[in-house]
Amino acid sequence: MASAPQGHLSQTKPVLNRDRFHALRLTTLCTLIAMVASLLLTTVGVLLTGQRDWLAAITLALLIPLLLAPAFCYPVFSRLSALARENRQLRRQAREDHLTGLFNRPHLFSMLERELSLSQRHDYAVSILLVEIVDFTDLLDRHGRRLSDQLLRLFSERIRDKIRESDLFGRIDGAQFLLVLPHTDYQDAQHMAEGLRALSATIELHQNEQAVDFSIRIGAACTENSGRQLNALLNEADYALYQNRNDHRTQETA
Repeated sequence: MASAPQGHLSQTKPVLNRDRFHALRLTTLCTLIAMVASLLLTTVGVLLTGQRDWLAAITLALLIPLLLAPAFCYPVFSRLSALARENRQLRRQAREDHLTGLFNRPHLFSMLERELSLSQRHDYAVSILLVEIVDFTDLLDRHGRRLSDQLLRLFSERIRDKIRESDLFGRIDGAQFLLVLPHTDYQDAQHMAEGLRALSATIELHQNEQAVDFSIRIGAACTENSGRQLNALLNEADYALYQNRNDHRTQETA
C-alpha cells in the first residue's frame, strides 16, 4: 500500500491576523489571571512568614507571570485558533455546495431523512420540490461557464430569500436543486412550485447587453402520496420531473 507524502501531512495551517487577535485576547486574559493568582499567593506567603522585604516579593510575583505567560500562551493560542478555524471551514465544506453555498447532496439527503423520521413521529406532511433549470447544458455551451455559474448563484440566492427558515434547500446536481418543505401538503407544495416559476421569471441576466432567458421545471412529491421512505419520495418527485420534461419536449415539437 502506497503511503501518503510526508511533506503534505506535515504542512501546518497558516495563522491569520484574526487568529493572532483572538490569541492576543486570550493571552491577555490568561496573563491577568496568572498575575492575580501569583499576587494572592505571594501576599499570603508574606503574611504567614512575616517577610520584611514584601515589596520585592510582590514585584517578582507580578513580573514573573507577566514575562512567562505571554511567551507560552500566545503561540499555543495562535495555533489552536488556526486549527479551530480550519475545522469550522472543513465542517462547512462537508455540508455546503462550493458554488452556491447551499446544502450539498449528502448533507441535504441526511437532513431530509431526519425530517421524514420526525414527520412520522409527530404525524405531519413533508413535501419536496425537485427543481431543474431547463436545458442548462445548452445554456452553458452558448454563454460559457462564467455566466452559467452566475445564474446558479443568483437563482440560489433568490430561492433562498423566498423560502421559510424551516425549509431545506440544496443543490444536488449540476443545475438540479431540491427544496424540502416540512408541514406542507401536496396542494401547498404545488402553490410553492408556481411561486418559484414566477420568481424565476423575474431573474434578469445579461451578456453583451442581451438578456439571457431561461426557465425551470419542477417535480413535486409529498409523504401523503409517497410515504415516508426517502427513495420513494425522491422517485416520485423525479417521475413528476420526467413528466414535465416530456411535456416540454411535446410543446417544442408541436
